[in-house]
Amino acid sequence: MKFIILTVFFIFSSITLTHSQVSYKADNIEAYELYEELRCLVCQNQSLLDSDAPLALDLKKLVLDKLEEGKSKEEIKLFLVERYGEFILLKPTFTIKNILLWVGPLIFVIFGFFTTFIFLRKNPLIKEENVNLTNIEKDKLKKIIDRELKE
Repeated sequence: MKFIILTVFFIFSSITLTHSQVSYKADNIEAYELYEELRCLVCQNQSLLDSDAPLALDLKKLVLDKLEEGKSKEEIKLFLVERYGEFILLKPTFTIKNILLWVGPLIFVIFGFFTTFIFLRKNPLIKEENVNLTNIEKDKLKKIIDRELKE
């Protein structure tokens, strides 16, 4: 009975694996590279290569069609960016429009260090206070310290 259950499980799992690998195998190296560089617009930060969403399959077919038309990788990327925006690129380009995307984290880290430095400088962890004691208070304090040291 265990053998039958394991066999059925193996058959069903192998069917799903082969089905997921059938969708647009990239025999074309340029297509494969483009699939890795382009983002699936439906999935959470997945490349077209990793996605099996219907839109991703359509985009894969579009890329293959454009390559068969003789378009270069850069032309295809430009076409897709014009159509879907720069979000389709997994690695955005370094331009003036998105310079904050590239420099922003560095600015926030520098701002954080600067703010921490200023805050710690103004509010030291140990505050020293100059307390002027009268002679009577000094004598009392000395007696208390002496008594504590003897015990």
